[in-house]
Amino acid sequence: MHHDALLYADDAEFTRGVAGFIRAGLRAGELPVVAEPPRQIELLRAELGSDADSVRFLDMTQLGRNPARIIAVWQGLLDECAGRGVRLRGVGEPAWVGRRANELIECRIHEQLLNVAFGDGVSWELLCPYDRRRLPASVVAGAWHSHPCVVDDDTHHNSAAYSRGEVTDVFSAELDPVPDRADRLTYERGDVARVRAAVRTFAQASGLVDGAVDDLVLSADELATNSVRHGGGSGMITTWVRPDAVLVEFSDNGTITAPLVGRLRPGVRSYGGRGIFLVNHLCDLVQIRSGATGTRVRVTMWR
Repeated sequence: MHHDALLYADDAEFTRGVAGFIRAGLRAGELPVVAEPPRQIELLRAELGSDADSVRFLDMTQLGRNPARIIAVWQGLLDECAGRGVRLRGVGEPAWVGRRANELIECRIHEQLLNVAFGDGVSWELLCPYDRRRLPASVVAGAWHSHPCVVDDDTHHNSAAYSRGEVTDVFSAELDPVPDRADRLTYERGDVARVRAAVRTFAQASGLVDGAVDDLVLSADELATNSVRHGGGSGMITTWVRPDAVLVEFSDNGTITAPLVGRLRPGVRSYGGRGIFLVNHLCDLVQIRSGATGTRVRVTMWR
C-alpha cells in the first residue's frame, strides 16, 4: 500500500489535490473510491465534472462513524478489485473537522493500523486529506507520524516522523477519566445474563432509542463473554452518561496483543475476533486499551 496524507488549507487546495489524485487513477485504469463527508463529496463532484461518474463515493460520516470500522471497508474493496482484476485508488478522510477529541484519537490509531493491515499486501494507493488550518495541531502532527509521505502546500515530503513501529502503543493511549458518579457491577462466569439485563435497564433509563438499546445490549453480551473466556473468568462493567453520550466500559485482567483485533472481517473458518468486530459495527465509538494491568473496552452510543 502507498499511504499518503494531503494537508490542505482551503477548499481549493482540497479539490485540486484530491481531483488530481483521482484523475491519475482514472488514466491508469484504476477504481477510484472516495470516502468523504457529504460536503467534501459535493466539492469533488463539482470539480471532477463528468469524471465523477467513474468514481465511487462513500459517506465517511456513516462508514467511519466508528473509526474502527474503516479498515474492513477497504478490505472489502480490495477483495472486489482483486476479483475484477483492477487496482484500487482510495481517498479517505476519517479525521474530518467537527469530530470530538476522543474520536480524533481513534482516527490516529486507525491511520497507524492501516500500515499494519495493508503495508505488506496487495499494491494500492490511499490518500488521506487533513484540514491543516481547522483541525487541532496535534491531529495534523499525527498525520506526519502515521503516513510515510505527506503532501503539504502542493509539495511531496518523505516524513522523517513516520514510524511504523508506533503501532506497539495503540492500546496505551489515554482515555477520558471515569466520573466518580459512575455505576459499577462485577461479574463472573454465569453472570452474562445479569450483565445484559443491567445494561438494558441503564440504556433505557438513559434515553436511548430501542434500536440503540438492543445494539448496546448485544455488545455487552459479546464483551462480557470475552471477559469470562479470555480475561481471567471475571470482569467489571462501569456505566455513566454524558449530555451527548451513553458509555459502558468493560474491564478485566486479560491482555490483548493483536493490534488489529475486531478491525478485519473474520474469515468463514475464523473463530477469533468476531465479538469485537460485531461490537465495532454496533456501537458509535469503541476504544480498546490493554497492557500488563489488564484490558478496558469502552463503548459509546451518541445521544
